[in-house]
Amino acid sequence: MRKLIFAVLALTTLAGCGQPDGNQAAVQPGGAPDAMSGASAPAGEAGQTISFESEGMQLELEELTRTGGVVWAMDFIDSNTMIFTERSGKLSLMQLDTAEITGITGGPEVMQTETGGVFNVYVDPDFANNQLLYFTYVKAVAAGSTIALACAQLEGRTELVKLADLFLANNASDDHAHWGSRVVMDKDRFLFMTSGERHVPDNAQNLASHGGKVLRFNEDGSVPDDNPYAGQEDAAPEVWSIGHRNPQGLAIHPETGRLFEQEHGPTGGDEINIIDKGNNYGWPVITHGENIWGGQLPEGTEREGMEQPLKYFKPGIAPSGMNFYYGDNYPGWNGNLFNATLRGHLHRIVLDGERVVGEERLLQQWGERLRDVVQGPDGLLYIATETGAIARIVPAESP
Repeated sequence: MRKLIFAVLALTTLAGCGQPDGNQAAVQPGGAPDAMSGASAPAGEAGQTISFESEGMQLELEELTRTGGVVWAMDFIDSNTMIFTERSGKLSLMQLDTAEITGITGGPEVMQTETGGVFNVYVDPDFANNQLLYFTYVKAVAAGSTIALACAQLEGRTELVKLADLFLANNASDDHAHWGSRVVMDKDRFLFMTSGERHVPDNAQNLASHGGKVLRFNEDGSVPDDNPYAGQEDAAPEVWSIGHRNPQGLAIHPETGRLFEQEHGPTGGDEINIIDKGNNYGWPVITHGENIWGGQLPEGTEREGMEQPLKYFKPGIAPSGMNFYYGDNYPGWNGNLFNATLRGHLHRIVLDGERVVGEERLLQQWGERLRDVVQGPDGLLYIATETGAIARIVPAESP
């Protein structure tokens, strides 16, 4: 385990978003080689273009940059500026027209493990007025490490200020993996966050544990009164749904507002779920995969009171970020769901309502482990990889 000091911030209590913590001795972000990612070596300098066809469309993948680190998540603060995280502890901005990158100071003190560090970054829908960002990261605690949800304001496009931890998961351990962790905000400004079970499968069925759950918060990190277990003895009030393994994808359907989640299964059985209040998604009691952990065996693939996935993958695809596409740049993809995968392809899913009616594997020739896929303000899809590549898909120019 290596602790990377991104900024020196002593947060002794959890605070509401945007509240100053009174101890902001920010330093320049530190960087370190991310040798534990399992990624292949970089394929070369940024700038390569890959041509391909899908749904009758001629398309190209354009590489914009290669950071050299694991780019875990991306979002956008305006029509020409991306914000992205690197697992080593960096947060940066990139201009879409020039690919120029600038670092952001003032982030949290991050503990990096073999598979953990800084994870998701999510731009508040009202960012133009409040400059708020939400992000998740690994935090050192007495029992080892845990996943934290934090928020801060971006000041001057160069520094995070008023940093505050909104939430710390209670399933701290010395385990190095199965963190989750994504965060999104719905139209009513509730925050949803995924939390992995940290290689303790029974956490996922334990209502008192934050592990293996989708969690729900008010925007300041407090617990909504209508959460399914709020006020229930021996239950964590933040819990929204249970029975998840390592949920690394989370997206809200742009038209229906439904919450979609995807997670890593055990030796196959990766799955996509539609998340509803108080539902149980089965892990580790039921699964379409195998080899749970430490010899524990599932009890089959179905059980009363436990939900079936919208889609499961066997063999697995090792899913990470996910996003819906709605726009005019790719007419054949409108309304499709896209999954970044660590198995070297972008997975496209065609939906008819809440039923999968088609799928396609894209960009296998790129040879990259994909970490995130997002729709940009320009209506293009952007993709991030474990070798630090950030690229976008563009319609090919007519000859």
